Amino acid sequence: PETAMHVVKPARRLSHDGRPSGWGNASDIEDVPADLRVVSLLPSATEIIGALGIRERLVGCTHECDACPDESGMQAALAAGVRRVTSSAIDPHITTQRDIDAAVSEHAATAAKREVDAARGATAAASGDDERDPPLYSVDNELVAELKPTVILTQSLCKVCAVSEDDLRGAAASCGLHSDAPSTLSEVGASIENIAAACGVPQRGKHARERFEAQLAEVAGAVAGARSSGKCGFRPSVLLLEWLDPVFDGGHWVPGMLRVAGCEPSLNSKEGSRSSRREWGDVTAVDPDVVLVACCGFDLRRNAADAAAALAVNNGDNPFARLRAVRMGRCFVLDGNKYFARPAPALAVGAALVARCAHDGDENVVAALESLSFYPDCAKLDDSRNLAWARLEGAGAQVTELNHLLRQMPEAGFEEPDVPDIEDFDGLHEEACARGDHFYIDPKTGYMVMTKIKHEARGRCCGSGCRHCPFAHVNVRDKARRIQVPAMLYTPVDGLASDVVVLMWSGGKDSFLALRAMLKPGGALHDVGPSGVVLLTTFDATSRIVAHQEVNAKDVEKQAQHLNVGLVGVPLHRHAGTGYVSRLEAALEVVTSLGCKVKALACGDLHLEHIRSWREEAVGRGLGMKILYPVWSDVAGENYAALTKDLVASGVPCTVTAVTDEAAAAAGATVGAHFTPELSSKLQASGKDAFGEKGEFHTLARVWKVPRELALGI
Repeated sequence: PETAMHVVKPARRLSHDGRPSGWGNASDIEDVPADLRVVSLLPSATEIIGALGIRERLVGCTHECDACPDESGMQAALAAGVRRVTSSAIDPHITTQRDIDAAVSEHAATAAKREVDAARGATAAASGDDERDPPLYSVDNELVAELKPTVILTQSLCKVCAVSEDDLRGAAASCGLHSDAPSTLSEVGASIENIAAACGVPQRGKHARERFEAQLAEVAGAVAGARSSGKCGFRPSVLLLEWLDPVFDGGHWVPGMLRVAGCEPSLNSKEGSRSSRREWGDVTAVDPDVVLVACCGFDLRRNAADAAAALAVNNGDNPFARLRAVRMGRCFVLDGNKYFARPAPALAVGAALVARCAHDGDENVVAALESLSFYPDCAKLDDSRNLAWARLEGAGAQVTELNHLLRQMPEAGFEEPDVPDIEDFDGLHEEACARGDHFYIDPKTGYMVMTKIKHEARGRCCGSGCRHCPFAHVNVRDKARRIQVPAMLYTPVDGLASDVVVLMWSGGKDSFLALRAMLKPGGALHDVGPSGVVLLTTFDATSRIVAHQEVNAKDVEKQAQHLNVGLVGVPLHRHAGTGYVSRLEAALEVVTSLGCKVKALACGDLHLEHIRSWREEAVGRGLGMKILYPVWSDVAGENYAALTKDLVASGVPCTVTAVTDEAAAAAGATVGAHFTPELSSKLQASGKDAFGEKGEFHTLARVWKVPRELALGI
């Protein structure tokens, strides 16, 4: 099934002439027929043409073709004069899934009726059929003839999913017509060879098929290798939804992809069988371990939007939202257009993404998959352009990880919803609890949200990252991405000391230097060591970004894990109405619930007196806590030389993550730059604070780049 016009990012690099890298010279493979001129009426065939290294022989393609074998190759082909020869009566960008299904179903019924009438010898007029009704796909046969192709590539798999042989109306009379209908991964491999043979380059086809099948084997091997370590002892049941409204499960090659990924297909388990329309009752009956939303023809953003809308039906009280996988945070949205809908080499990448999602949480599997040469960079969580997959967040229906990534991309057209500040969901929650209600409606999303009373009645944390969890999210996996109330993101292997200092932690150089200072002789932690500190980080509950720092909570969690120090996370809701100090108080309660006494708070403030005064008044007096300032100087900048020397001694690279001042940027403090003594000197010479204390720029201390003992100075 192929119905899309979305951007596809490269899974492999190309040479300047469009050949996949590593192939050497074209003559080393085989010569291309001099008169070859190809019109591809399938996006998958266009991708294969690029994979064969014969992009320069493509003269025509469909309105949906976007990869040859990747986006840049397609753009180069169009720039070289390749013409689009098809159009569609449906615009999937503005049409709902239900409307698309209705149009396709109507067209299929009409086409079937015409076939019956034709077999009976009836005319269209006699049968009441209107020839003026536009087909789903139209071919500009005159343009095809003008292009004078020697080969036309089409399909016979599905008459309503793409252009078929019947649509050509004689345009292929003077050239070779190649039609394929692969239904399994093995047949996809054979199709690659068949297309190559039709174009007169069989050896290229053999090579491309071997590479495709080798990549599938690498995915299976990566998962099996990790499983043999004992960390992944079962094959999770996985349901891939090819359509949501109405529900269709994945068919054709999809069951094979799931098995390659070390999973067991739910519902449709036979590779090669067609995708089937299902009822939600069928889905809830199998209740799979993992649900993947990869709707045919839609990219990640469209699938995320449609999945969130499906979860919101009936205020969140629907079969989809009640699925165990959704509640447990094991529902993912993916780019179905690029990685699942097309019988082309990118299916191998799709299998890797299935494995990445299905085995989420198993570090061995994830590391093995992300080390594969063809695993796309755009699918890695530390890549700000991840457009391959995202987690769909439980019954709250917030695709937070995806939203954060899209927010960083102006070209994605992401817009923050306009929600009035007066919509105070903490106030609504308090009112609901006062009435004894188990639920209230969130005015921001329209979803039904469980109250603290409901959670307490259940008596345990369900692990779904619920907004008002009274159990500090104790059973939530991947807490940095999912907690909604203050909770421990990391607890040291050997536990915490009985008395601890809670250090306000942004992940940057100043808080890192404050930690080192407290561990030095005379410091508050020197006698007890790292077990006597708990880092406290606040971040936006939606984007999971530390305010102003542009540092993801996952990076802060990574810091704590490497340093083996405690970390409590405090998600801040923009429209919650709960004050900052109240959230800090809740975070301290999380720490004390572990049997620790918080003897003081500590901050990495350097010299801004008004910030220190605010902390003393609002935080210190508000919470009745003593506040320490390990790197403070009453004279601005007086201790910068010593701090810089200590930072160098740690060996920890600190990179700039955000810049707010043009002069600081001009001095070299640009995103990605390393904070060094040289940069500090340039900033000072430009008249800026050498440490960016006034918010000119912010950094991330990449402590995991050096041994723990060196980083901490112990």
